[in-house]
Amino acid sequence: MQLADEHIKEFQVLYQKHFGVAISTSEALEKGIQLIRLMEIVLKHEAKKRADEMVPSTITK
Repeated sequence: MQLADEHIKEFQVLYQKHFGVAISTSEALEKGIQLIRLMEIVLKHEAKKRADEMVPSTITK
C-alpha cells in the first residue's frame, strides 16, 4: 500500500498538532498505513455487525 505524498504531509501536520512531536516522512507513511489497516478492521467489523442486526432472527436460526 502506498500513500500520496500530500496525504503523508497532511498526516505529519496532524500528528504534530495532536501529539506535539514531529515525525519523519517514513514514520508518517508507516503510521498512516497502520492507521488505515486498523480502520479497515474496525469498519469491516462494524459493517458485519450492522448486517447481522438487519437479518431477521428467524432466518439465522
